[in-house]
Amino acid sequence: MPPDRPVTLLTGATGFLGSALAVRLAEQGDTVRCLVRGATAEERAARLRAALDGRLAEEHRHRVEAVPGDLAEERLGLPPAAFEALGQGVSRVVHCGARVNMTLPYQPLYGANVRATEDLLELAEARAASFCYVSSLAAVGRGVTGEPFELTAPVSGGYGLTKWSADRLVSVAHQEGRLRAVVLRPGRITAHSGTARSNPDDLLEGVIRVSARLGLAPVLDTRIRLSPVDWVSRLVVALCGTDRAHGQAYHLIAARTLPWAAVPAALRAAGYRLTDLPYPRWRSAVLDAGRKDPALARIAHALPETPLSFDDRTACEPRNAARTLGDEHPEPPSAERLLEATLSRWQLAGELPRVT
Repeated sequence: MPPDRPVTLLTGATGFLGSALAVRLAEQGDTVRCLVRGATAEERAARLRAALDGRLAEEHRHRVEAVPGDLAEERLGLPPAAFEALGQGVSRVVHCGARVNMTLPYQPLYGANVRATEDLLELAEARAASFCYVSSLAAVGRGVTGEPFELTAPVSGGYGLTKWSADRLVSVAHQEGRLRAVVLRPGRITAHSGTARSNPDDLLEGVIRVSARLGLAPVLDTRIRLSPVDWVSRLVVALCGTDRAHGQAYHLIAARTLPWAAVPAALRAAGYRLTDLPYPRWRSAVLDAGRKDPALARIAHALPETPLSFDDRTACEPRNAARTLGDEHPEPPSAERLLEATLSRWQLAGELPRVT
């Protein structure tokens, strides 16, 4: 690999957002050192190739490499010499990896989400590398307004608490002058605006697919934000690449919301016949269908008993990114057009049932 290229150490490259970051960083000319679990170099390379899924052009593939490391293990599961070598030549750490589980308590998530952040901060400090931490809105208390760099109001839930703890570690390291850091807090990340490639674990998109499949739509008192992964990844790379962003936090969510009612309306416009049901009845119908259809079981078991809320961070208005990036700030696509285009592409790809 060319020695004059900037070297970025990236975690989470096999995930939905992380793989998009690996592609974008490589396309802009970075050498991207991707931390990947695996017993052998072949296994790690295969996992990374599968995550990138042919999205990286041949001319850029030489810029991406899989290096060993496990966020769940102390010091990334590496012996001292290998841990130190991991940072060799690195000018920037983009920490996007995490164990995402909304049901586990704090302790089982601590290693991957908190201790690994401490280890990566140590590595970045030793190499005088900047640190870009992809946190989460789950770390932000519901009463918090604006986009504070340091979070002082704790949150509940094991996952949220680990992200809150790691978020604070990063902000304190910057304030103490140990390194230069930026904190990025995405909310729900939705399908790619161009290809409609989506996260199979996303609850909102799962609910949309189930509704189309069963011909049943829940009546919900909630709003949604469509923050496509290509737009979020573009913001992450832009903010990580400018010194003006250091010492600030950014909530990476679309400013505009849509009422949930816009979703069944878009499905009907796409040709689906839907019956509206109160959420408890709709959930029961999905649970019944999931007992007979394994394809529906995963989403059925993810549904809470209380009505779904897809946008519960209404006080987290995203303003800092536009202020920092100015004319370079990308605006997300129109929410209505994005929803319509996504449904159309899912239909063409067979990810939604054929309209009869």
